[in-house]
Amino acid sequence: MRLEVKLTTQQRVRPSWIIGFFGRGALGLQTLGGIRNARLVIVAPIVTKHNKEPELIKQITRNVLLPSALCAAFLLGFASFASASTVWLTDLNAEVTSGRVESLVADFAAAEQAGAELVVLRIDTPGGMLEPTRVLIQAILDSPVPIVGYVTPAGARASSAGTYILAATHVAAMAPATNVGSATPVFIGFGEIDEDAKLKATNDASAQMRALAQLRNRNADWLEQSVVAAKNITAEEALGLGVIDLIAVNQKDLLKQLQGRRVQMGEADLVLETTDLEAKEGTPFESVSWPTIWLLFGIALIVLELLLTSFISLFFGLGALITALALTLGLPASGWPVWSVFLGSSIVLLFGARARFKHYFVGDEFAEGDSELDAGFLGQRVQYVSGFTPEQPGEGLVQFRGSNWQARSEAAVISAEAQLEIVKFKSNTLWIKEITHG
Repeated sequence: MRLEVKLTTQQRVRPSWIIGFFGRGALGLQTLGGIRNARLVIVAPIVTKHNKEPELIKQITRNVLLPSALCAAFLLGFASFASASTVWLTDLNAEVTSGRVESLVADFAAAEQAGAELVVLRIDTPGGMLEPTRVLIQAILDSPVPIVGYVTPAGARASSAGTYILAATHVAAMAPATNVGSATPVFIGFGEIDEDAKLKATNDASAQMRALAQLRNRNADWLEQSVVAAKNITAEEALGLGVIDLIAVNQKDLLKQLQGRRVQMGEADLVLETTDLEAKEGTPFESVSWPTIWLLFGIALIVLELLLTSFISLFFGLGALITALALTLGLPASGWPVWSVFLGSSIVLLFGARARFKHYFVGDEFAEGDSELDAGFLGQRVQYVSGFTPEQPGEGLVQFRGSNWQARSEAAVISAEAQLEIVKFKSNTLWIKEITHG
Protein backbone atom coordinates (compact mmCIF):
# COMPACT_ATOMS: atom_id res chain seq x y z
CA MET A 1 0.00 0.00 0.00
CA ARG A 2 1.33 3.45 -0.87
CA LEU A 3 -0.09 6.65 0.61
CA GLU A 4 1.10 9.90 -0.89
CA VAL A 5 0.21 13.32 0.49
CA LYS A 6 1.32 16.35 -1.50
CA LEU A 7 1.82 19.74 0.12
CA THR A 8 1.81 22.46 -2.52
CA THR A 9 3.57 25.77 -1.98
CA GLN A 10 4.03 28.80 -4.17
CA GLN A 11 7.77 29.08 -3.68
CA ARG A 12 10.89 27.04 -4.08
CA VAL A 13 12.07 24.74 -1.34
CA ARG A 14 15.44 23.20 -0.68
CA PRO A 15 16.02 19.56 -1.57
CA SER A 16 16.06 17.20 1.39
CA TRP A 17 15.28 13.51 1.93
CA ILE A 18 14.46 11.84 5.20
CA ILE A 19 13.86 8.11 4.98
CA GLY A 20 13.28 5.47 7.63
CA PHE A 21 12.93 1.77 6.89
CA PHE A 22 11.08 -0.50 9.30
CA GLY A 23 10.95 -4.09 8.10
CA ARG A 24 9.08 -4.05 4.80
CA GLY A 25 7.62 -0.63 5.58
CA ALA A 26 9.20 2.70 4.83
CA LEU A 27 8.61 6.32 5.59
CA GLY A 28 9.90 8.87 3.10
CA LEU A 29 9.86 12.64 3.40
CA GLN A 30 10.94 14.83 0.52
CA THR A 31 11.08 18.50 -0.18
CA LEU A 32 11.96 19.04 -3.80
CA GLY A 33 14.47 21.72 -4.70
CA GLY A 34 13.37 23.93 -7.59
CA ILE A 35 9.89 22.37 -7.68
CA ARG A 36 6.92 24.05 -6.08
CA ASN A 37 5.65 21.18 -4.01
CA ALA A 38 6.62 18.79 -1.30
CA ARG A 39 5.30 15.38 -0.46
CA LEU A 40 5.06 12.84 2.30
CA VAL A 41 5.16 9.24 1.18
CA ILE A 42 4.29 6.33 3.47
CA VAL A 43 4.84 2.87 2.08
CA ALA A 44 3.02 0.51 4.41
CA PRO A 45 3.97 -3.14 4.88
CA ILE A 46 2.00 -5.71 2.88
CA VAL A 47 1.16 -8.76 4.96
CA THR A 48 -0.30 -11.98 3.65
CA LYS A 49 -0.68 -15.37 5.27
CA HIS A 50 2.61 -16.33 3.63
CA ASN A 51 4.35 -13.14 4.73
CA LYS A 52 3.96 -12.51 8.46
CA GLU A 53 5.92 -9.74 10.07
CA PRO A 54 7.86 -10.46 13.25
CA GLU A 55 6.25 -9.19 16.41
CA LEU A 56 9.06 -6.69 16.95
CA ILE A 57 8.48 -5.09 13.55
CA LYS A 58 4.78 -4.81 14.31
CA GLN A 59 5.52 -3.08 17.58
CA ILE A 60 7.93 -0.66 15.93
CA THR A 61 5.33 0.16 13.29
CA ARG A 62 2.58 0.67 15.88
CA ASN A 63 4.53 2.39 18.65
CA VAL A 64 7.19 4.35 16.78
CA LEU A 65 6.57 4.60 13.05
CA LEU A 66 3.00 5.85 13.16
CA PRO A 67 3.53 8.53 15.85
CA SER A 68 6.74 9.58 14.11
CA ALA A 69 4.94 9.75 10.76
CA LEU A 70 2.35 12.12 12.20
CA CYS A 71 5.06 14.27 13.75
CA ALA A 72 7.09 14.21 10.54
CA ALA A 73 4.07 15.14 8.44
CA PHE A 74 3.54 18.19 10.61
CA LEU A 75 7.21 19.16 10.46
CA LEU A 76 7.27 18.62 6.70
CA GLY A 77 4.29 20.85 6.18
CA PHE A 78 5.79 23.48 8.49
CA ALA A 79 9.16 23.30 6.72
CA SER A 80 7.60 23.40 3.26
CA PHE A 81 5.63 26.53 3.93
CA ALA A 82 8.43 28.11 5.96
CA SER A 83 10.77 27.44 3.02
CA ALA A 84 8.89 29.90 0.82
CA SER A 85 11.08 32.72 -0.53
CA THR A 86 10.97 35.04 2.44
CA VAL A 87 12.71 37.98 4.01
CA TRP A 88 13.18 37.12 7.66
CA LEU A 89 12.56 40.02 10.07
CA THR A 90 14.15 40.23 13.49
CA ASP A 91 14.80 43.04 15.96
CA LEU A 92 17.58 44.44 18.09
CA ASN A 93 15.49 47.02 19.96
CA ALA A 94 17.18 47.04 23.35
CA GLU A 95 20.64 46.92 24.88
CA VAL A 96 23.02 44.31 23.51
CA THR A 97 23.12 41.56 26.12
CA SER A 98 24.14 37.91 26.07
CA GLY A 99 20.51 36.78 26.16
CA ARG A 100 19.43 39.04 23.31
CA VAL A 101 22.43 38.03 21.19
CA GLU A 102 21.71 34.35 21.80
CA SER A 103 18.15 34.91 20.58
CA LEU A 104 19.35 36.77 17.47
CA VAL A 105 21.88 34.08 16.60
CA ALA A 106 19.09 31.49 16.92
CA ASP A 107 16.97 33.69 14.62
CA PHE A 108 19.74 33.69 12.00
CA ALA A 109 19.98 29.91 12.20
CA ALA A 110 16.19 29.58 11.92
CA ALA A 111 16.20 31.81 8.85
CA GLU A 112 18.84 29.62 7.24
CA GLN A 113 16.93 26.43 8.07
CA ALA A 114 13.72 27.92 6.66
CA GLY A 115 15.45 28.78 3.39
CA ALA A 116 15.03 32.55 3.78
CA GLU A 117 16.60 34.62 1.03
CA LEU A 118 17.37 37.58 3.27
CA VAL A 119 17.41 38.64 6.92
CA VAL A 120 16.50 42.20 7.92
CA LEU A 121 17.88 43.09 11.34
CA ARG A 122 15.94 46.13 12.55
CA ILE A 123 18.16 48.13 14.91
CA ASP A 124 17.27 50.59 17.65
CA THR A 125 19.83 50.23 20.42
CA PRO A 126 21.81 52.49 22.75
CA GLY A 127 24.66 49.95 22.79
CA GLY A 128 25.63 47.19 25.13
CA MET A 129 28.31 44.83 26.37
CA LEU A 130 31.48 44.23 24.39
CA GLU A 131 31.67 40.42 24.33
CA PRO A 132 28.03 39.82 23.28
CA THR A 133 28.57 42.42 20.55
CA ARG A 134 31.56 40.49 19.24
CA VAL A 135 29.54 37.27 19.26
CA LEU A 136 26.78 38.91 17.22
CA ILE A 137 29.26 40.42 14.77
CA GLN A 138 30.85 37.02 14.25
CA ALA A 139 27.41 35.47 13.63
CA ILE A 140 26.69 38.13 10.99
CA LEU A 141 30.04 37.58 9.29
CA ASP A 142 29.52 33.78 9.27
CA SER A 143 25.91 33.91 8.10
CA PRO A 144 25.26 32.16 4.75
CA VAL A 145 22.12 34.33 4.43
CA PRO A 146 22.65 38.05 3.63
CA ILE A 147 21.84 40.24 6.64
CA VAL A 148 20.62 43.78 6.14
CA GLY A 149 21.04 46.14 9.08
CA TYR A 150 18.20 48.66 9.12
CA VAL A 151 18.10 51.43 11.73
CA THR A 152 14.37 52.05 12.12
CA PRO A 153 11.85 53.56 12.90
CA ALA A 154 12.30 57.33 12.69
CA GLY A 155 13.97 58.44 15.90
CA ALA A 156 15.86 55.15 16.34
CA ARG A 157 19.61 54.95 16.82
CA ALA A 158 22.51 52.60 16.32
CA SER A 159 24.77 53.96 19.03
CA SER A 160 27.92 52.47 20.51
CA ALA A 161 27.68 48.68 20.00
CA GLY A 162 24.94 49.27 17.44
CA THR A 163 27.45 51.04 15.19
CA TYR A 164 29.72 47.98 15.08
CA ILE A 165 26.75 45.73 14.35
CA LEU A 166 25.47 47.98 11.55
CA ALA A 167 28.98 48.14 10.08
CA ALA A 168 29.20 44.34 10.04
CA THR A 169 25.96 43.75 8.09
CA HIS A 170 26.08 42.96 4.39
CA VAL A 171 23.90 45.99 3.62
CA ALA A 172 23.64 48.96 6.00
CA ALA A 173 20.44 51.00 5.79
CA MET A 174 18.81 53.71 7.90
CA ALA A 175 15.40 55.32 8.04
CA PRO A 176 15.15 59.14 7.95
CA ALA A 177 15.57 60.93 11.30
CA THR A 178 17.83 58.22 12.75
CA ASN A 179 21.47 58.42 13.84
CA VAL A 180 24.58 56.29 14.16
CA GLY A 181 27.91 56.56 15.98
CA SER A 182 29.37 57.23 19.46
CA ALA A 183 31.17 53.89 19.43
CA THR A 184 33.84 54.70 22.03
CA PRO A 185 34.24 51.86 24.57
CA VAL A 186 32.80 52.72 27.99
CA PHE A 187 34.33 51.15 31.07
CA ILE A 188 32.08 49.99 33.87
CA GLY A 189 33.51 49.16 37.25
CA PHE A 190 34.73 50.45 40.57
CA GLY A 191 37.75 52.62 41.06
CA GLU A 192 40.03 54.25 38.55
CA ILE A 193 40.59 52.64 35.16
CA ASP A 194 44.22 52.50 34.07
CA GLU A 195 44.90 54.82 31.12
CA ASP A 196 46.92 52.15 29.36
CA ALA A 197 43.95 49.76 29.61
CA LYS A 198 41.66 52.42 28.13
CA LEU A 199 44.07 53.03 25.27
CA LYS A 200 44.40 49.32 24.54
CA ALA A 201 40.64 48.81 24.52
CA THR A 202 40.04 51.85 22.31
CA ASN A 203 42.74 50.83 19.83
CA ASP A 204 41.35 47.30 19.70
CA ALA A 205 37.83 48.59 19.07
CA SER A 206 38.94 51.08 16.40
CA ALA A 207 40.91 48.37 14.59
CA GLN A 208 37.87 46.13 14.57
CA MET A 209 35.69 48.95 13.24
CA ARG A 210 38.18 49.74 10.47
CA ALA A 211 38.38 46.05 9.52
CA LEU A 212 34.58 45.83 9.27
CA ALA A 213 34.41 49.01 7.19
CA GLN A 214 37.08 47.78 4.80
CA LEU A 215 35.34 44.42 4.48
CA ARG A 216 32.07 46.12 3.47
CA ASN A 217 33.72 48.92 1.42
CA ARG A 218 32.45 51.69 3.68
CA ASN A 219 34.07 54.85 5.04
CA ALA A 220 36.68 53.37 7.35
CA ASP A 221 38.09 56.77 8.41
CA TRP A 222 34.80 58.10 9.76
CA LEU A 223 33.80 54.83 11.38
CA GLU A 224 37.15 54.75 13.14
CA GLN A 225 36.55 58.32 14.32
CA SER A 226 33.24 57.20 15.81
CA VAL A 227 35.36 55.05 18.11
CA VAL A 228 38.28 57.33 19.00
CA ALA A 229 36.32 60.63 18.99
CA ALA A 230 32.75 59.41 19.69
CA LYS A 231 31.42 61.06 16.51
CA ASN A 232 27.72 60.67 15.71
CA ILE A 233 25.83 61.57 12.51
CA THR A 234 22.35 61.46 11.00
CA ALA A 235 21.15 59.06 8.31
CA GLU A 236 21.53 61.66 5.55
CA GLU A 237 25.07 62.48 6.66
CA ALA A 238 25.93 58.79 6.93
CA LEU A 239 24.77 58.18 3.36
CA GLY A 240 26.73 61.16 2.07
CA LEU A 241 29.90 60.00 3.82
CA GLY A 242 29.58 56.41 2.63
CA VAL A 243 29.04 55.06 6.13
CA ILE A 244 25.81 53.34 5.06
CA ASP A 245 24.53 52.04 1.73
CA LEU A 246 21.03 53.50 1.51
CA ILE A 247 18.17 55.34 3.21
CA ALA A 248 14.73 53.70 3.17
CA VAL A 249 11.58 55.32 4.50
CA ASN A 250 9.95 51.97 5.28
CA GLN A 251 10.30 48.24 4.76
CA LYS A 252 8.64 48.27 1.35
CA ASP A 253 11.04 50.98 0.18
CA LEU A 254 13.95 49.01 1.63
CA LEU A 255 13.12 45.86 -0.34
CA LYS A 256 12.58 47.91 -3.49
CA GLN A 257 16.03 49.46 -3.20
CA LEU A 258 17.64 46.11 -2.42
CA GLN A 259 16.37 44.57 -5.69
CA GLY A 260 19.34 43.77 -7.91
CA ARG A 261 21.92 44.95 -5.38
CA ARG A 262 25.13 42.95 -5.36
CA VAL A 263 26.51 41.84 -1.99
CA GLN A 264 29.67 39.94 -1.16
CA MET A 265 29.15 36.57 0.52
CA GLY A 266 32.57 35.18 1.32
CA GLU A 267 34.50 34.92 -1.93
CA ALA A 268 31.38 35.09 -4.13
CA ASP A 269 29.02 37.88 -5.10
CA LEU A 270 25.28 37.46 -4.68
CA VAL A 271 22.65 39.49 -6.52
CA LEU A 272 19.63 40.11 -4.29
CA GLU A 273 16.19 39.30 -5.69
CA THR A 274 13.69 40.99 -3.40
CA THR A 275 10.73 41.75 -5.69
CA ASP A 276 8.55 38.81 -4.66
CA LEU A 277 9.88 38.16 -1.17
CA GLU A 278 7.30 37.57 1.54
CA ALA A 279 8.05 39.21 4.88
CA LYS A 280 8.15 36.82 7.81
CA GLU A 281 8.56 37.70 11.47
CA GLY A 282 10.67 35.33 13.52
CA THR A 283 8.73 33.60 16.31
CA PRO A 284 9.99 32.06 19.56
CA PHE A 285 9.18 28.57 18.23
CA GLU A 286 11.22 29.10 15.07
CA SER A 287 14.15 30.43 17.08
CA VAL A 288 14.44 27.19 19.03
CA SER A 289 17.72 25.51 18.11
CA TRP A 290 17.81 22.09 16.46
CA PRO A 291 19.57 20.47 19.44
CA THR A 292 16.68 21.66 21.61
CA ILE A 293 14.11 20.29 19.15
CA TRP A 294 15.81 16.88 19.12
CA LEU A 295 16.08 16.96 22.91
CA LEU A 296 12.34 17.59 23.23
CA PHE A 297 11.60 14.90 20.63
CA GLY A 298 13.69 12.42 22.64
CA ILE A 299 11.91 13.30 25.85
CA ALA A 300 8.54 12.87 24.10
CA LEU A 301 9.51 9.38 22.92
CA ILE A 302 10.65 8.43 26.42
CA VAL A 303 7.31 9.63 27.81
CA LEU A 304 5.62 7.57 25.08
CA GLU A 305 7.55 4.56 26.38
CA LEU A 306 6.14 5.13 29.86
CA LEU A 307 2.64 5.12 28.39
CA LEU A 308 3.06 2.11 26.09
CA THR A 309 5.66 0.08 28.03
CA SER A 310 6.74 -1.48 24.74
CA PHE A 311 10.48 -1.08 25.46
CA ILE A 312 10.90 0.16 21.86
CA SER A 313 10.21 3.89 21.73
CA LEU A 314 12.65 4.27 24.65
CA PHE A 315 15.58 3.50 22.35
CA PHE A 316 14.40 5.92 19.68
CA GLY A 317 14.13 8.51 22.45
CA LEU A 318 17.72 7.77 23.48
CA GLY A 319 18.72 8.00 19.81
CA ALA A 320 17.14 11.47 19.66
CA LEU A 321 19.10 12.52 22.75
CA ILE A 322 22.31 11.27 21.15
CA THR A 323 21.43 13.26 18.03
CA ALA A 324 20.88 16.39 20.14
CA LEU A 325 24.34 15.91 21.68
CA ALA A 326 25.91 15.40 18.23
CA LEU A 327 24.27 18.61 16.97
CA THR A 328 25.65 20.47 19.97
CA LEU A 329 29.12 19.19 19.06
CA GLY A 330 28.82 20.47 15.50
CA LEU A 331 26.90 17.87 13.46
CA PRO A 332 25.09 19.54 10.50
CA ALA A 333 21.42 20.07 11.33
CA SER A 334 20.07 19.04 7.94
CA GLY A 335 20.59 16.29 5.40
CA TRP A 336 21.71 12.70 5.83
CA PRO A 337 24.21 13.09 8.73
CA VAL A 338 21.64 13.98 11.38
CA TRP A 339 19.22 11.24 10.33
CA SER A 340 22.01 8.69 10.05
CA VAL A 341 23.01 9.41 13.64
CA PHE A 342 19.40 9.20 14.85
CA LEU A 343 18.40 6.02 13.02
CA GLY A 344 21.80 4.37 13.46
CA SER A 345 22.05 4.95 17.21
CA SER A 346 18.38 4.07 17.76
CA ILE A 347 18.59 0.78 15.86
CA VAL A 348 21.88 -0.21 17.48
CA LEU A 349 20.41 0.43 20.93
CA LEU A 350 17.15 -1.30 20.01
CA PHE A 351 18.68 -4.55 18.89
CA GLY A 352 21.80 -4.40 21.05
CA ALA A 353 20.36 -3.55 24.44
CA ARG A 354 16.67 -4.42 24.25
CA ALA A 355 17.04 -8.17 24.69
CA ARG A 356 19.57 -7.82 27.50
CA PHE A 357 17.69 -5.30 29.64
CA LYS A 358 14.07 -5.86 28.68
CA HIS A 359 13.21 -8.01 31.70
CA TYR A 360 14.25 -5.22 34.07
CA PHE A 361 11.51 -3.01 32.61
CA VAL A 362 8.65 -5.12 31.27
CA GLY A 363 9.42 -8.54 32.68
CA ASP A 364 9.51 -11.80 30.79
CA GLU A 365 6.59 -13.79 29.46
CA PHE A 366 3.81 -13.83 32.02
CA ALA A 367 2.07 -17.12 32.76
CA GLU A 368 -0.40 -18.00 35.46
CA GLY A 369 1.14 -17.69 38.91
CA ASP A 370 4.29 -15.94 37.68
CA SER A 371 3.53 -12.30 38.43
CA GLU A 372 1.48 -9.80 40.36
CA LEU A 373 0.01 -8.86 36.99
CA ASP A 374 -2.07 -12.07 37.12
CA ALA A 375 -4.92 -10.24 38.83
CA GLY A 376 -4.91 -7.53 36.15
CA PHE A 377 -4.64 -9.70 33.04
CA LEU A 378 -4.81 -13.46 33.38
CA GLY A 379 -8.28 -14.92 33.31
CA GLN A 380 -9.90 -11.64 32.37
CA ARG A 381 -12.60 -11.65 29.73
CA VAL A 382 -12.06 -9.87 26.41
CA GLN A 383 -14.34 -9.12 23.50
CA TYR A 384 -13.66 -10.11 19.90
CA VAL A 385 -13.03 -7.17 17.52
CA SER A 386 -11.47 -8.54 14.31
CA GLY A 387 -9.11 -11.11 12.85
CA PHE A 388 -8.69 -14.83 13.64
CA THR A 389 -9.92 -15.71 10.14
CA PRO A 390 -8.49 -18.01 7.46
CA GLU A 391 -6.90 -14.89 5.96
CA GLN A 392 -5.44 -13.84 9.31
CA PRO A 393 -5.06 -17.08 11.26
CA GLY A 394 -4.25 -17.02 14.95
CA GLU A 395 -4.06 -13.26 15.36
CA GLY A 396 -6.36 -10.26 15.52
CA LEU A 397 -7.74 -7.54 17.76
CA VAL A 398 -9.71 -7.81 20.99
CA GLN A 399 -11.19 -5.21 23.31
CA PHE A 400 -9.98 -5.16 26.90
CA ARG A 401 -11.00 -2.50 29.40
CA GLY A 402 -12.21 -0.17 26.64
CA SER A 403 -9.07 -0.39 24.47
CA ASN A 404 -8.18 -2.50 21.45
CA TRP A 405 -5.25 -4.89 21.94
CA GLN A 406 -3.23 -7.05 19.63
CA ALA A 407 -4.08 -10.63 20.41
CA ARG A 408 -2.95 -14.13 19.48
CA SER A 409 -4.42 -17.56 19.94
CA GLU A 410 -3.39 -21.14 19.35
CA ALA A 411 -6.71 -21.52 17.60
CA ALA A 412 -6.37 -20.30 14.04
CA VAL A 413 -10.02 -19.29 13.63
CA ILE A 414 -12.29 -17.76 16.27
CA SER A 415 -15.88 -16.71 15.71
CA ALA A 416 -17.16 -13.26 16.58
CA GLU A 417 -19.59 -14.74 19.12
CA ALA A 418 -16.96 -16.67 21.06
CA GLN A 419 -16.36 -15.96 24.74
CA LEU A 420 -12.66 -15.27 25.26
CA GLU A 421 -10.26 -14.94 28.17
CA ILE A 422 -6.59 -13.99 28.63
CA VAL A 423 -4.16 -16.83 29.28
CA LYS A 424 -0.85 -15.05 28.76
CA PHE A 425 0.57 -11.56 28.36
CA LYS A 426 3.74 -10.94 26.40
CA SER A 427 5.22 -7.80 24.80
CA ASN A 428 1.93 -5.89 24.82
CA THR A 429 0.19 -8.83 23.13
CA LEU A 430 -2.63 -10.74 24.79
CA TRP A 431 -2.72 -14.49 24.26
CA ILE A 432 -6.32 -15.65 24.47
CA LYS A 433 -8.37 -18.78 24.31
CA GLU A 434 -12.01 -19.55 23.78
CA ILE A 435 -13.96 -20.40 26.92
CA THR A 436 -15.61 -23.77 26.61
CA HIS A 437 -18.51 -24.94 28.77
CA GLY A 438 -18.96 -28.54 29.68
